[in-house]
Amino acid sequence: MKTRHFAPVLLAAALAGCGQRSEQDLLAAAQKRMDQKDTAGAVIELKNLLQQNGYNAQARFLLGKALLDSGDLAGAEIELRRASELGTPPDELVPLLAQTLLNSGQSRKLISEFGEQKLANPQAMAALQRQLALAYLAQGHLDQAKEASAQSLQLAPDSEEAVVAGARVKLASGAADEALAALDGLLQRAPKSAKALLLKGEVLLSRGKPADAEPLLQQVLALDAANLDARSLLVRLAFGRQQVEAAAKLVEDMPPAVAKKPQGRFLQAQVALAKGDAAKARELAQPLLKAMPNYLPLLRLASGAHQQLGELADAENLLNQALKLAPEDTSLRRQFAGLQLQRREPAKALETLRPVVEGGKADAETLLLAGKAQLMQGNFEAADQAFGGAAKLRPDDAKTQAALALAAIVRDSATPGGGGRAKADAAIVQLRELAAKDVGSNYDLMLVNTLMRRQDLPAALAAIDKLEPKMKGSPVPDALRGRIQLVRKDTAAAQAAFETALKADAGYLPAVLGLVAIDMQAGRGDAAVKRLENFVATQKAVPQARLALADLLVQTKAPVERITEVLANAVREEPTEASLRLALVDHYLRLGDAVKAGQAAQEASAALPLNADLLERLARIQLATGDKAQSAKTYTRLTALAPSRAQGWLGLAQLRFVEQDYAGAEREVKRALEAEPGSVAAQRLLITLAVRQGRVDEALATLHERQKKSPQEAYAFIAEADIELGRQHMDAGIAALRKAIQLRDPGDAPARLFAALLAAKKRDEALAFEAQWQAAHPQDANFAATVADVTLARGDVEGALARYEVLLKRSPDAIPLINNVAWLRSKTGKPGARELAERGLKLKPDDGALRDTYATVLANEKQFDKALSVQRQLIADQPDQPSYKFNLAQILIQSGDKASARTELEALSRLGKKFPQQKDVDALLKTL
Repeated sequence: MKTRHFAPVLLAAALAGCGQRSEQDLLAAAQKRMDQKDTAGAVIELKNLLQQNGYNAQARFLLGKALLDSGDLAGAEIELRRASELGTPPDELVPLLAQTLLNSGQSRKLISEFGEQKLANPQAMAALQRQLALAYLAQGHLDQAKEASAQSLQLAPDSEEAVVAGARVKLASGAADEALAALDGLLQRAPKSAKALLLKGEVLLSRGKPADAEPLLQQVLALDAANLDARSLLVRLAFGRQQVEAAAKLVEDMPPAVAKKPQGRFLQAQVALAKGDAAKARELAQPLLKAMPNYLPLLRLASGAHQQLGELADAENLLNQALKLAPEDTSLRRQFAGLQLQRREPAKALETLRPVVEGGKADAETLLLAGKAQLMQGNFEAADQAFGGAAKLRPDDAKTQAALALAAIVRDSATPGGGGRAKADAAIVQLRELAAKDVGSNYDLMLVNTLMRRQDLPAALAAIDKLEPKMKGSPVPDALRGRIQLVRKDTAAAQAAFETALKADAGYLPAVLGLVAIDMQAGRGDAAVKRLENFVATQKAVPQARLALADLLVQTKAPVERITEVLANAVREEPTEASLRLALVDHYLRLGDAVKAGQAAQEASAALPLNADLLERLARIQLATGDKAQSAKTYTRLTALAPSRAQGWLGLAQLRFVEQDYAGAEREVKRALEAEPGSVAAQRLLITLAVRQGRVDEALATLHERQKKSPQEAYAFIAEADIELGRQHMDAGIAALRKAIQLRDPGDAPARLFAALLAAKKRDEALAFEAQWQAAHPQDANFAATVADVTLARGDVEGALARYEVLLKRSPDAIPLINNVAWLRSKTGKPGARELAERGLKLKPDDGALRDTYATVLANEKQFDKALSVQRQLIADQPDQPSYKFNLAQILIQSGDKASARTELEALSRLGKKFPQQKDVDALLKTL
């Protein structure tokens, strides 16, 4: 008997036909489950059907409806749009899709897509107009909301939903009595209308009657325990009363099916955040963001969780996404500006608040934020104006009074000795009065901080004594005492205070860091490291402690491998902590290990794909290592991820600049400035591009405008000096630099002024300025080092050596200084070059520049064999540094081995432009 063989496909089809239900059976089963409120079961039935036939429009439509009912708004939108593509009638589909867009916070999208939509079915059109009315309300368009609501009621006058939507529009327009009358009329006809009861509760809450609203909301839950809106309002009511446990009980009492819905998870995340468990809130929010990526309350909550955890870049990305969805939302702009101020980005904060402030709609909170941003930028007049505006709106508010007081104090700190001293003293008295009246601790802490900054330490200690009863059981007062005692050099009292703080809270890092500082002052570096290591071992999830440990190891000159181990372990143990990953990447960059830095950045970006800081590091490393194509892709990803940040656009601009595509670079820079109008880097590049393309007057006009807007910013004056000096207008350039050095933070203007004076052949004036600046700023090591570098660059070897020697006395273990002094001593024939180089190599045996100098020093002492051995070993260790091969050729010439020198020089000559010292190579070859 022969065996029969079926084709595999035919056999599979036959087997499927035997046990598989028809599409109609699956549709009927899904509809039945939906009627029974079993949305999960309906979803399974419909997905099984769509596996058989993905083009079944009715299945797509029902799946979208089921997903909407289950709270999967993103999935619902996808399926409903697929149903539309497959021909589902608009009358059936559009109202449901509109509801999905509205529920997911996409009111602008709903209006733009369906604002002009016409439907044949009156009930469908009424439903659409109802959704549009609520969307217009969300966008603040009250007139359009009234019109849409009226149309909805006209088309369906008996519709419960239309009446409730109309009442909501009346409420928003200020006609709360009319809204209540409409709702009461509906409740007379339908006393168990959950929607009417819910909105009536909202109206009463808006009128400040929570006691009347709460029974109505409880009644809604009694009618429908699954009603998430009523539960959410009751949770919000509990939060407003500071009853976190009551809110938690409401969330715990959710039916299991409701608790599993995205909105139920959202309530759980809200409670977690309110309880201070930001990590749990973040954990709950992350999967919700996939299901409801455009839900504004969720974006706010997730951002708040990241902010509490110190993950400011992630918080910023989420708020930026929210602001795109609701650019007119004033409270959202305030939240975003507050985050930007926390990141010390006042220019960004002002830009975020600008539409509200310039639109004349700014409330007191907005003006307070704007004033703080102006204060951080040193724009005192603008700060006073903003704070004054807030005070007019809320004249008796303690926040505005405190803001005005702080403005006076900061102004006096910026220009001490001026007429503002009396105002600052009066402001401190005002802060004391505010602190005395307030049962909380905020104003006391502001007062303590102010007094510490003024160095009025006895008064600060007295203020802490008054703060302590308000923060009973907290480690903060004792930790503050410890800081003050450290400044007073009372080490014993400081140690006692920090130890007392740790008894109150063993996990309080500032107190541990205070004790570490005491150890370091006493020269007990090992003890300091051990103390911090023990803290890290016992306190989990404190990334700041791990970062502090890495910094401490750098200070105590621990082996590089140990620092790498600490940061790598930190990343392994806390893989979602962006600050640790950034620290590891930056550590490798400092070591000059671009390969490991790139690998760490790649892993970090894969682990935290929404972190813009990590993506920026990756792009920068790719650019630095010559991978322009990949860098361009990464910078493009960055612009999509964080379009409100300048870095992505700037990276693309730099790539185009390198390729000499100046027009393209300018386009990208302008996009960067649209994202961050205050970006110094973007302004600098735009000015450079203008100069490069011959538009010098335009560049100067831009700088002069910036100087007016930000008179305390040194950059604009320095950039102006660069332009003027570049076109040999020496006096104009020097004048601009003189303006810059008068500012609080002059940057590198002092060193630039010294160099400009020398270039203008004003040597005596340059030396006089050097002496004057160093006398007034003895701790400005950067100025002294740059002056030494400039002196050497201008050929004054003796002058450079004298300056480097002074710097070396201040920092005897600084390898760059050891290198420079050893080389200059050898060059000028002064003793001690070899001993100094050898001491440096004991400190850092692998330093290539110092090994190169050591070989030169040995050659100058006629120890050619040892010099050649040192230099050849250096080249073997670092073969990609042609400058070391050039020095080898020079040593060979000194030793008399001209043939070997020629071989080295000819090899360098073949490198062409890859070795910039080709003129020196040619000159030496001619001598052989």
